[in-house]
Amino acid sequence: MTVVEVALACLGTKEGSNEHKTIIDIYNQYPGKLRPFKMRMTDPWCAAFVSACYIAAGIPQSIPIDCSCYNMKKAAEARRMLRDPVRYVPRPGDIILYKMPGKTVVSHTGIVKSVEGSNLEVIEGNYKDAVGIRKIKLSYKYIDS
Repeated sequence: MTVVEVALACLGTKEGSNEHKTIIDIYNQYPGKLRPFKMRMTDPWCAAFVSACYIAAGIPQSIPIDCSCYNMKKAAEARRMLRDPVRYVPRPGDIILYKMPGKTVVSHTGIVKSVEGSNLEVIEGNYKDAVGIRKIKLSYKYIDS
Protein backbone atom coordinates (compact mmCIF):
# COMPACT_ATOMS: atom_id res chain seq x y z
CA MET A 1 0.00 0.00 0.00
CA THR A 2 1.11 3.56 -0.64
CA VAL A 3 1.22 6.06 2.22
CA VAL A 4 -1.89 7.74 0.77
CA GLU A 5 -3.75 4.41 0.71
CA VAL A 6 -2.73 3.75 4.32
CA ALA A 7 -3.93 7.21 5.36
CA LEU A 8 -7.21 6.84 3.44
CA ALA A 9 -7.87 3.52 5.20
CA CYS A 10 -7.85 5.49 8.48
CA LEU A 11 -10.45 8.07 7.39
CA GLY A 12 -13.10 8.58 10.04
CA THR A 13 -10.96 7.22 12.88
CA LYS A 14 -12.09 9.09 15.98
CA GLU A 15 -9.87 10.15 18.84
CA GLY A 16 -10.11 7.62 21.68
CA SER A 17 -11.33 4.76 19.44
CA ASN A 18 -9.67 1.36 19.02
CA GLU A 19 -8.45 2.51 15.59
CA HIS A 20 -6.87 5.58 17.16
CA LYS A 21 -5.13 3.30 19.68
CA THR A 22 -3.79 1.23 16.76
CA ILE A 23 -2.29 4.37 15.17
CA ILE A 24 -0.65 5.36 18.46
CA ASP A 25 0.61 1.79 19.00
CA ILE A 26 2.20 1.70 15.51
CA TYR A 27 4.00 4.93 16.33
CA ASN A 28 5.03 3.91 19.86
CA GLN A 29 6.37 0.50 18.81
CA TYR A 30 8.58 1.83 16.03
CA PRO A 31 12.25 1.68 17.15
CA GLY A 32 13.57 4.34 14.74
CA LYS A 33 11.84 7.41 16.18
CA LEU A 34 13.78 10.66 16.59
CA ARG A 35 13.09 10.57 20.33
CA PRO A 36 11.98 7.83 22.73
CA PHE A 37 8.84 9.80 23.74
CA LYS A 38 5.87 7.49 24.22
CA MET A 39 2.55 8.89 22.96
CA ARG A 40 -0.53 8.75 25.14
CA MET A 41 -4.04 8.57 23.76
CA THR A 42 -4.70 12.11 25.01
CA ASP A 43 -1.70 13.73 23.28
CA PRO A 44 -2.08 15.76 20.07
CA TRP A 45 -1.57 13.13 17.38
CA CYS A 46 -1.31 14.64 13.90
CA ALA A 47 2.46 13.99 13.58
CA ALA A 48 2.15 10.52 15.12
CA PHE A 49 -0.57 9.78 12.53
CA VAL A 50 1.68 10.88 9.65
CA SER A 51 4.58 8.89 11.10
CA ALA A 52 2.39 5.79 11.62
CA CYS A 53 1.20 5.98 8.00
CA TYR A 54 4.78 6.05 6.69
CA ILE A 55 5.70 3.18 9.02
CA ALA A 56 2.68 1.11 7.92
CA ALA A 57 3.43 1.83 4.25
CA GLY A 58 6.93 0.42 4.78
CA ILE A 59 8.76 3.68 4.03
CA PRO A 60 9.62 5.18 7.43
CA GLN A 61 13.07 6.20 6.18
CA SER A 62 11.34 8.73 3.88
CA ILE A 63 10.58 11.16 6.73
CA PRO A 64 11.77 11.99 10.23
CA ILE A 65 9.55 9.79 12.45
CA ASP A 66 8.33 11.80 15.42
CA CYS A 67 5.14 12.83 17.21
CA SER A 68 6.08 16.53 17.19
CA CYS A 69 5.59 18.69 14.11
CA TYR A 70 8.35 20.99 15.36
CA ASN A 71 10.85 18.13 15.74
CA MET A 72 9.85 16.65 12.37
CA LYS A 73 10.53 20.01 10.71
CA LYS A 74 13.85 20.51 12.52
CA ALA A 75 15.05 17.05 11.46
CA ALA A 76 13.79 17.56 7.89
CA GLU A 77 15.68 20.87 7.71
CA ALA A 78 18.86 19.18 8.95
CA ARG A 79 18.44 16.49 6.29
CA ARG A 80 17.68 19.11 3.60
CA MET A 81 14.29 17.53 2.93
CA LEU A 82 12.17 20.70 3.00
CA ARG A 83 10.84 22.32 -0.13
CA ASP A 84 10.08 26.00 -0.66
CA PRO A 85 6.28 26.20 -0.19
CA VAL A 86 6.06 29.11 -2.64
CA ARG A 87 7.81 27.32 -5.52
CA TYR A 88 7.15 23.64 -4.88
CA VAL A 89 3.89 22.02 -5.94
CA PRO A 90 3.15 19.14 -3.54
CA ARG A 91 2.49 15.64 -4.81
CA PRO A 92 0.33 12.88 -3.33
CA GLY A 93 2.18 11.36 -0.39
CA ASP A 94 4.08 14.53 0.48
CA ILE A 95 3.76 16.00 3.96
CA ILE A 96 2.41 19.49 4.61
CA LEU A 97 3.40 21.30 7.81
CA TYR A 98 1.26 24.17 9.08
CA LYS A 99 1.72 27.11 11.43
CA MET A 100 -1.82 27.33 12.70
CA PRO A 101 -3.46 30.61 13.78
CA GLY A 102 -1.75 32.13 16.80
CA LYS A 103 1.25 29.75 16.63
CA THR A 104 4.82 30.83 15.94
CA VAL A 105 6.12 27.34 15.07
CA VAL A 106 4.68 24.49 13.03
CA SER A 107 1.94 22.80 14.99
CA HIS A 108 -0.03 20.63 12.56
CA THR A 109 0.69 18.27 9.69
CA GLY A 110 -0.95 16.00 7.14
CA ILE A 111 -0.36 13.89 4.03
CA VAL A 112 -1.23 15.25 0.59
CA LYS A 113 -3.99 13.11 -0.93
CA SER A 114 -4.40 14.96 -4.22
CA VAL A 115 -3.46 18.08 -6.14
CA GLU A 116 -5.72 19.58 -8.79
CA GLY A 117 -4.50 22.90 -10.12
CA SER A 118 -4.15 25.14 -7.08
CA ASN A 119 -6.34 22.91 -4.87
CA LEU A 120 -5.08 20.35 -2.37
CA GLU A 121 -6.72 17.64 -0.34
CA VAL A 122 -4.75 16.74 2.77
CA ILE A 123 -5.42 13.73 5.03
CA GLU A 124 -4.85 14.72 8.63
CA GLY A 125 -4.95 12.97 11.96
CA ASN A 126 -6.35 15.03 14.82
CA TYR A 127 -8.48 17.04 12.36
CA LYS A 128 -11.54 17.86 14.44
CA ASP A 129 -10.53 14.98 16.75
CA ALA A 130 -10.53 12.42 13.91
CA VAL A 131 -8.76 11.45 10.70
CA GLY A 132 -10.25 13.72 8.07
CA ILE A 133 -9.58 15.55 4.83
CA ARG A 134 -8.81 19.25 4.70
CA LYS A 135 -9.41 20.98 1.36
CA ILE A 136 -7.13 23.97 0.86
CA LYS A 137 -5.52 26.13 -1.79
CA LEU A 138 -1.79 26.05 -2.48
CA SER A 139 -1.86 29.65 -1.32
CA TYR A 140 -3.33 28.71 2.11
CA LYS A 141 -1.60 31.16 4.42
CA TYR A 142 -0.89 28.63 7.18
CA ILE A 143 1.25 26.25 5.04
CA ASP A 144 4.78 26.47 6.38
CA SER A 145 6.57 23.73 4.44
